[in-house]
Amino acid sequence: MILLVAEKPSVANQHYKPMLERLEGEKFTQGDGCLIGQNHCITWCVGHLITLAPLDAYPGFEGGWKLGNLPLLPEKFRLMEIESTRKQLTVVREMMSKADVLVNGADAGREGNLIFDLVLDFTPAFKQKQIKRLWVNSYVAKDLDKAWKNLEDATQRLNLSYAARLRQRADWMVGLNATRAYTLTAGRGKMISVGRVQTPTLNLIVERDALVEQFKELYYYSVVGTWKGFQAQLLRPDRDAKDSGKDSAEGPALKVAVFEKEEPAQAVVDKCAPPEDAVIAGIDVQQKKQFPQKPFDLTELQKEGNKRFKYSAQQVLDCAQNLYEKKLLTYPRTDSAYLPDTMKQEAYALAQRLATPQQQGIMRPESENFVFINSSKVTDHFAIIPTGELPNGLPEMEENIYNLAKERFVQAWLKPYVWNEMEVTLTAPAGSDAETFRLKLKKNEDLGFRALVKEEKKAKSKKKGDAGADSAAADGKSGDDSGNSDDITNIVESFPDWKQGDKAPFDALELQKKKKSKPKYYTEATLLAAMKTAGKQIDNEELAEAMKDRGLGTPATQAGIIETLKKRGFIEAQKNNLVSTARGREVIALMDEKVKSPEMTGEWEYKLSQVEKGNLDPKEFRDGIVEYVKELFVQLHEKYGSQFERETVTEALPCPKCSQPMEIAPWGYVCKNGECGFKAGHTIAGRTLSHAEMGKLLATGKSDLLSGFKSKKGTTFSANLVLGEDGNIGFEFSDEPQDAAPTDYTCPKCQKKLKSLGNRLICEEPCDFVFYKTIAGHVMSDEEMAELFNNGTTDVITDFITKKGQAFSAKVVWDSDHKATFAFENDGHFHGTETKFKCPICKHTLEENKNAIFCTGKGSDRDEQGNPCDCKFTLFKTVAGKKLRAADIKALLNGEKTELISGFKNKKGENFDAFLKMSPVGRVEFEFLRREYPCPGCGGFLRKVDGGYQCMQCGYGIPQVFYQRKFSDEEVEYLLKNKFSPVLEPFKKDVTTFRAALEIREGGKLGFNKLTVEVIKQK
Repeated sequence: MILLVAEKPSVANQHYKPMLERLEGEKFTQGDGCLIGQNHCITWCVGHLITLAPLDAYPGFEGGWKLGNLPLLPEKFRLMEIESTRKQLTVVREMMSKADVLVNGADAGREGNLIFDLVLDFTPAFKQKQIKRLWVNSYVAKDLDKAWKNLEDATQRLNLSYAARLRQRADWMVGLNATRAYTLTAGRGKMISVGRVQTPTLNLIVERDALVEQFKELYYYSVVGTWKGFQAQLLRPDRDAKDSGKDSAEGPALKVAVFEKEEPAQAVVDKCAPPEDAVIAGIDVQQKKQFPQKPFDLTELQKEGNKRFKYSAQQVLDCAQNLYEKKLLTYPRTDSAYLPDTMKQEAYALAQRLATPQQQGIMRPESENFVFINSSKVTDHFAIIPTGELPNGLPEMEENIYNLAKERFVQAWLKPYVWNEMEVTLTAPAGSDAETFRLKLKKNEDLGFRALVKEEKKAKSKKKGDAGADSAAADGKSGDDSGNSDDITNIVESFPDWKQGDKAPFDALELQKKKKSKPKYYTEATLLAAMKTAGKQIDNEELAEAMKDRGLGTPATQAGIIETLKKRGFIEAQKNNLVSTARGREVIALMDEKVKSPEMTGEWEYKLSQVEKGNLDPKEFRDGIVEYVKELFVQLHEKYGSQFERETVTEALPCPKCSQPMEIAPWGYVCKNGECGFKAGHTIAGRTLSHAEMGKLLATGKSDLLSGFKSKKGTTFSANLVLGEDGNIGFEFSDEPQDAAPTDYTCPKCQKKLKSLGNRLICEEPCDFVFYKTIAGHVMSDEEMAELFNNGTTDVITDFITKKGQAFSAKVVWDSDHKATFAFENDGHFHGTETKFKCPICKHTLEENKNAIFCTGKGSDRDEQGNPCDCKFTLFKTVAGKKLRAADIKALLNGEKTELISGFKNKKGENFDAFLKMSPVGRVEFEFLRREYPCPGCGGFLRKVDGGYQCMQCGYGIPQVFYQRKFSDEEVEYLLKNKFSPVLEPFKKDVTTFRAALEIREGGKLGFNKLTVEVIKQK
């Protein structure tokens, strides 16, 4: 008996069953998890049936986590069944045991080989049977029949199997070892999940968020001349082209000139301004074409679904999968945008049938070459295209995704957009120091597909005498995400009759000042694009294609990675943006550069592809991963040596409260005496204390002077630690010079090395130089202090705060007495506009600027009662991350409570709702919607936050959604007050729907009352 094993039941039933009925004359009866024929049987996996066993399954790793036995790098990996698919695994193994020939019919790719191979690894006896491979990436009947008639020997795909196992084992070795190590060293009682692909993806988001939030408003300058009614741009040598060797024999490559400062740009304007002639030095006319985009691969479909409809990558994948199950789209989990050569005739006929009359009128003939018809570029599966079946009554989301795939498929066959471009090179003024200008004219010849396909970004197309930044798409380039596209193209009906040597002065020559575009947060679309190229910004399509094998994950896994980051609280969706949370940023700050490096992970993906192709020895890849993990632990030992040392400690420190011996937990020390309750963390302000340092602190109540602490603003400082009577650990800053820690900074007064004393830098006697690290509410970073001491000035710092609470920007410089002072680029004063509101404290008329409304009353002023006024009242227009509306400000200043405001953010980055009101002393206060959510953990109250309900005191929480059911506020309130709920429904686990009552068990754990659980039968 020949057994064909499919990856999914849908493939078995929709494709393999009719194929064997057609070719082998089989008639099948339905079995439990299989199809039974006379000489051929079919069964299926449901994704993976076998997985690698966790660390706990290895001797010595049972029970609690320890650093001392890490890393585990097994020579032979243990396997285990996946609980949820155990029943189908039993069916597959039973069918395999009866078969004479086993045919792997899983998806044609790395994971398809792995799913089948792991079943064989789990039952090695099956490897003695004859094993074949059905390699098919097209379920078109003739392709499927051809593949079955030409079954491969399984050994032909050994390299693919090697790559699949290596990928899985690399993820295991990096992920499990690093997760345990970082949790035990840097986690401070919280789990830090690390993944070979997950962590670099998170790093991309964190780095982009930092770029957005640290962006400083900057300007740049360019020179534009108008010559014979058309706009021309100043060019300068392209340094990037020179560095990469792209200069041509005709001379250095040129690009549009951009100046950081106004003076050199103005000098060009002055030099070339009329009446100086500009002469035509060269004319180049070329015809250009832009072809429509290829059909979708999964990543491009997800990107378009996100851009067009704001769907998440997972939602698009789910819709595409559903459409595949309904036989409306081809298999969606593909990274190929190409179709096999054998499909050309059939696909062309399908496109004609699906096209509108307007599209049919501009389709290219079938005989032409189409770039997306290329069998060599079809990977596991070909591009996502319609099957030809007509949809009926689809849900809106699925209908939108189907229409996207259909539109892109049909558009791929349309005529190209054709235009002629005249590029005129002008030089001015005459002489050896002439400047070069480019004047670009564009004349449309055939709009082709662009007559029907809407452009993503409309060009500022202009007629003769005007110019516009024509769309990037029109020039066959990808759009620039930064928005700093400076190319000017003049749109014309016909080209002027110019020739080389023609000359005339510029009609006008102007200096243009433009603001640099602020970088944008990632959306799911732009993040998927970044994952595809491991974060490298690549506009060129061919280079992007070459980088595809160096991406983060695969199209089939990327959506899941994004969802995992959301579920673990590392990122969150804000409208259509993906933004890192405080927890996500904290995790990345703790990570080694290698763990979070997108480039390194991309290189691993590339090496796996080389293993697949037989160009790299599998042992070399494995050795590289093993060596990497070992190096990681060497670095962890260097950074967290005291944590590793703590596991070998046999001496128990006595509790400072009750003298009982204390236990060492991963995050600190806990008294064994349950009645005492003393506990102390060993990581304070970013510094991990050694066992000896903790011993002295707990025994004497005070540590030695310790350095290496970090403030919230990122500056390092030194201090003594002191143990308070309440058990809390605090800082004590010494004023004794002998307690100061040495630094690398040099005194600007006497040139000696300075010492750090808490928040101050001091010099040796008799020099009296003192520098305070906190200036106008801003804590100077190490980089800013290095700039100041090395260069005498910092860059502009934007978050200084006046005594009245106004933000201002300035540089920090030394004055004549070597004291830090401000240098302003403007007049240094802060001007406000008078408002109609009176100060709630002194009734003085308030003023406002863009950030705040404030009182300007001074000692020389008098309030309404005639008393001297020195009021510091300030109302900031943004409170807890939420910008107030005019109505909110009016209510506060009139002594009224605002309406309920949504979207405030707490320090953990969580959203909450509240009213605002003004206190009698002029402070804005929150008032929360009164709903009693008693906390089972500490007796306090829970607050509603994004995703659930959380206690701000002890951290206890209840999720908003539990087993796919969303709670109402009333249900949560009842549950927390009574410790149980009425019977609720429907809850869901996998495919089972049930009803049950909830209960809060000892320790606050939420669970189901087993006596009330009842399965709901589906109609």
